[in-house]
Amino acid sequence: MKKLGYERFVVHGGDWGSMIGCLITYIYPESVMGFHTTLNLIFSFGWRQLTQLIIGGMFPSLVYTTEQEKKAMHPISKVSEKQYRGMAYFHVQSVLPDSYGYGMVDSPVGLIGWIGSLYATASSSRDETKDAMANHMEGVENFGLDEICANLSIFWCMKSAQASMRIYYEFYWNDLDLMSSCYIPNVPVAISNFPNEITHVTEFVSRSVYGNIKQFTYNDRGGHFAHTDNTEGVVGDLISFIQKLQ
Repeated sequence: MKKLGYERFVVHGGDWGSMIGCLITYIYPESVMGFHTTLNLIFSFGWRQLTQLIIGGMFPSLVYTTEQEKKAMHPISKVSEKQYRGMAYFHVQSVLPDSYGYGMVDSPVGLIGWIGSLYATASSSRDETKDAMANHMEGVENFGLDEICANLSIFWCMKSAQASMRIYYEFYWNDLDLMSSCYIPNVPVAISNFPNEITHVTEFVSRSVYGNIKQFTYNDRGGHFAHTDNTEGVVGDLISFIQKLQ
């Protein structure tokens, strides 16, 4: 950004952009006016987080400040099951990226099957109460066919599916400690939460990493790819945050 002539700027990101944005803000706090993310990830799990998780599991009304937060974090058994299903891809791509990558580079059916399941997992209309096998692809229709085909075409034509999975392996085995030390005490932060996001973190716990949270919102719909299935919510939250910085 500085090479483009911008000395001060706002950072926004979701998915991998949330981690990249966090690191940019952590490394260059003097340049970042504010950091907005749609994926709230906390890698440093200490006693405060653990205490809130245990108490919240038994007495949710004592811990969770809003109904949206309570719904996202309680009961812990449901939250754990959702993360177990939703994070399966992360485990596979962190441990065996090449094994699955060969199939996706070699077979368009393999590529469609894997990417399609990720779209389904991230969908805002996915019903997690149904049988896992019965709704394996439920929610894919929530994304436009043109978008899905464009995404698949990029992966297939560039043969980049296997390479795109390597970032999970490299991150898990090399950069996890770096993210655990990513503490941002002063830069203004805004966090947009979506009901079908893979993971959720309470505002209380979030403040252990982001010391200057200016905006913490819950949207009524949206998943991991909220930029697509709730564009209005993402843009609205971002504009609202930037206005607070002026």
